[in-house]
Amino acid sequence: MKIKKLIGNVFVQKWFFTLLALISALFVCFILYTRSNSQKVLQSEHIAYGELQTDRLTSQLDDSFTGCSQIPILLETNQWARLFMLSEEPDLLFSGIYDQLDTQLAAYKTAFSALDSIYLYSAASDSFFRSGSDTPRSYQLLGDENCLTVEEIPDEIQYVARRKDDLYPYLITIYYPALLHDSKSMIVVNINISKISALQENQGNSMQRIYIVSDDGKLLYRKNQENMPESIKNVEALAHFDGQQDFFSCYVDGAKPYVYVQQHSEKYPWYYVTVTDTQNYYGKSVNFYDSLVTVIPWLALLALLVIVWLVLLATHPIRTISEFLENPLSQMPENIPDSETQSIIRKFLNYMQANQALSEELQKQIQQQNEATFWALQSQINPHFLLNTLNLIRNTELDTLGYDHSAPKLTLALSRLLQYALDSTNLVPLKTEFRYTDLFLHILNLRYENKLRIEIQKEDAVDEVLVPKLILQPLIENAVFHGCSPQLHVSNRILVTAKREEDLCKITVSDNGVGMPPEQLQDLRDAVADLDDIPSDSIGLRNVALRMHLTYGESFSFQIDSQPGQGTVITLTFPFPGK
Repeated sequence: MKIKKLIGNVFVQKWFFTLLALISALFVCFILYTRSNSQKVLQSEHIAYGELQTDRLTSQLDDSFTGCSQIPILLETNQWARLFMLSEEPDLLFSGIYDQLDTQLAAYKTAFSALDSIYLYSAASDSFFRSGSDTPRSYQLLGDENCLTVEEIPDEIQYVARRKDDLYPYLITIYYPALLHDSKSMIVVNINISKISALQENQGNSMQRIYIVSDDGKLLYRKNQENMPESIKNVEALAHFDGQQDFFSCYVDGAKPYVYVQQHSEKYPWYYVTVTDTQNYYGKSVNFYDSLVTVIPWLALLALLVIVWLVLLATHPIRTISEFLENPLSQMPENIPDSETQSIIRKFLNYMQANQALSEELQKQIQQQNEATFWALQSQINPHFLLNTLNLIRNTELDTLGYDHSAPKLTLALSRLLQYALDSTNLVPLKTEFRYTDLFLHILNLRYENKLRIEIQKEDAVDEVLVPKLILQPLIENAVFHGCSPQLHVSNRILVTAKREEDLCKITVSDNGVGMPPEQLQDLRDAVADLDDIPSDSIGLRNVALRMHLTYGESFSFQIDSQPGQGTVITLTFPFPGK
């Protein structure tokens, strides 16, 4: 029976179907979104990984070439190399120079595994010395037709890709001109690209291919290359090569998708290109989604259990409170362990008891008193009781009408305004007076259905000026009741300003209402000026004038100006503090 009652509970049903719909929608959206965007995400990840790998490879290869590029600079200052390139017969100057020179060159080859050979060209003797040999040779004995002769020595360092004797198809030759005592010699360093460690490590990687492409679009290196240099047209993936960009990457979809990344060397006239296959990654992704489909029923069951648990947990306070309201008691029910629910029920009990007491008291007053006795008793009611009653009324309105209803907002504004009026403080900063004036204006606008256009213009300089509290409300009331309400219209406008003019503070309240004829205006001026006797319909203006006069003495002035059909302006002028 209890389970049946629980299932039939409207709150349980509402929460259950709401959470079920929400979680189902989120789950379906997640599956669809993940399915549709996984490929894009994987593509982005592959591109980012390819760019990272290419950047790392660029740094490693540049470091390798830089190490070899330092050799000509070191040899240019080496004493044995200088003796050979400057002397016609250096062996006559120093016995064993060639052995020393060969030992020095062999040390460089040992230090750099990718170093193929080193040539020293002597302009003085028209001969060259090659690493691994014991004597110099004549230029005519150059076995490599691709090597430069001394007549072809360049004016600046050059990097040339070439083959050598059909044995080393991956040579990068560095031609380094050495100017020694006005003689133009040359140092040549041959680098075997295939022996660079970073490229050797990549030889067994079937997922990634590395290419080196010169600035003019020639292929300088690739795995199992036969000709050097060769056209990039021989490699399909290099169709994406763009010699106008230092860095470029893209994802190429197809039967065998791959990521293409090119990055220009920071120091040398060529690009490093990587082509990374991604097909295996997509196979893993497909397997993942196939696995996900098999666990969907279990996920759905788990989600259903979670929904039931959340519904029971979320609706327990509501169900408890609902049962209490169906059969309200005069005291707190037992067996309610939830402290929040206890607090809510306790408030309900307080409201019910307070409402019952108020209802009985009000009924008794209605039956016993007439209008005269009502006003007599009303004038004796404790103001703080009024505030407490207003707060109670507001709470009741909130519970009944909700936070968005205008009634509790109006009650709150009235309560705050009444509390401000009853406060014992006499003088308040002008900014405080304007703050509570906003509450008063809110009440007025509700009364007149927002037909009043009330604008406040206040300078920050007058914020701390002290004035008797509640001096603005009577002026605004006068403008509304006597100026605008006789012909209330959406075009009615009331302007309140407060500003400093030299040593004075000036407050004005103006309206564009019906105005006053000269006779009525003069009567009003006389009434306000006569502080001993004043008509009852001007009690508010007299009150303001009297309190300001008591505060500022003869330095205060109260001015009223009006034109029939044009409106009325009331101006208060008094000294600025410290003046």
